[in-house]
Parts: sequence; C-alpha cells; structure tokens
Amino acid sequence: MDTLSVALVSALTSGAISTGLVWLTSRQQRRDSERAQRETHNMSYLNPLRWHTAEAHHRLSLYATSVDRRGFYPPAQVLNEPQEIDGKNAAWFAGAGVALVSSVWMTACLFAQMTRTRHDIPFLRLPGKDDTTLAALILKVHVAFAACDVYYATQSSIGTDVLLEAEGRLRSYREFCDLLSQPDRRVWADPLIWFHLAVANGERRPNLQRALDAMHELSAFLDDSLAGGASLRARWDAEL
Repeated sequence: MDTLSVALVSALTSGAISTGLVWLTSRQQRRDSERAQRETHNMSYLNPLRWHTAEAHHRLSLYATSVDRRGFYPPAQVLNEPQEIDGKNAAWFAGAGVALVSSVWMTACLFAQMTRTRHDIPFLRLPGKDDTTLAALILKVHVAFAACDVYYATQSSIGTDVLLEAEGRLRSYREFCDLLSQPDRRVWADPLIWFHLAVANGERRPNLQRALDAMHELSAFLDDSLAGGASLRARWDAEL
C-alpha cells in the first residue's frame, strides 16, 4: 500500500472514530439529561408526599402516645363537635384551637399530596413495579382513613380544597383556617375533624393505629425510592 493510500485510510479511520465518539457522547448526554428530567419530575411528586406523610404521621403519633399513657390527648380536646368552629376568631385558631386544627390541616395536606400523586402516577417513571407499589400504598392509607369514617370521596374533596393547582402550592395553615371559617366549606372537612376529636378523647385507637401503620409503610417506600434517610425517625429527632 503506497503512502497516499495509508494516509487516506488513516484519515477515514480517524474520521469514523471521531464521528462515533461524538455520537456516543451526544447519546450519553441525551440520556443523562432525560434521566435528570425524569428524576426532577419524580421528586416534584415524591418529595412533597414524603414530607407530608412524615408530618401527618408524627402529629397523629402524638395523639396515640398521649392516649396510651393518659387515655386522651388534652391539647385537641377543645370542641364537642365541628360546628362549634363557626364563629371562632383568629385568636382561637392561633391559640386554643391550634393543636386540633393544625392536626386536621396536616392530614388534609397529606390527602392533597396523595390525590395529586395518584392522579399523575401514569406519568411518573419509576423503576420496575414501583409505580404499582406506590399506588397500592397510597390506596392503603386512603382505606385506613375510610375505616375511620373519612370516606374516600371525602378525602379527595378535602385534598382538592387544600391543593391550589394554579399557584403550585398547598394552602397555608392560616388559609386553611379561613376555609374552615366558612360553614359551607367546613362541612366537607367535618368527618376528618370528628376523627381527630374522637382519637383525642381516647376513642378509635385501633383505627388510628391502622392509619399510622399505613403511613409508616408509605413513608418507608418513599425513603427507599428517594434514597433518603428514615424520614419518620428524622421527624421525631427534630423535636429533641
């Protein structure tokens, strides 16, 4: 083979290698970008759900611990029935009523995140059968609260009321109190208020435990999915 042929073959080979490297690099960058977008999209659902699961679990665990020790949870024993909220002023919501109403708000926020995630599970890209597992665990929490007479449709309604889609956020505690101050809007949250009042009075302890167990399972799954620490333990440690 003469010198010109060798040079031509070398040039072609070099060009092919360079083109191949550029294609492989571009393909890898595209895959990395798609993976990053997928992870960001998933986290926009799973992280808030994980957070609110831990918050609701922690608050209801305070009820359970107090009931086990004393037979009731005094901070939430501020009403005989939800209708007594009518006419309460801001000072009550920020003072005497805060333990009860903030607990209801935290659970309502969990309903909102579960409703949001459940609706968009088909658009999440989770490994293996994780999407099926997530849907089943969310349903398990729904069923646990339904057993407390906070029925599935009511949970979704409460969650939708708390979820401000246009603003991409949930109602704040103050905004939730404003919502409860409207009798025609509050009535949808009455079953959840009744449940909190019942457990505060030492009633429905098995139902409460079932809800706590379901939230614990969901939390553990989300911890694994997000490669995070034990969020329930972290929530308790934050109080120390």
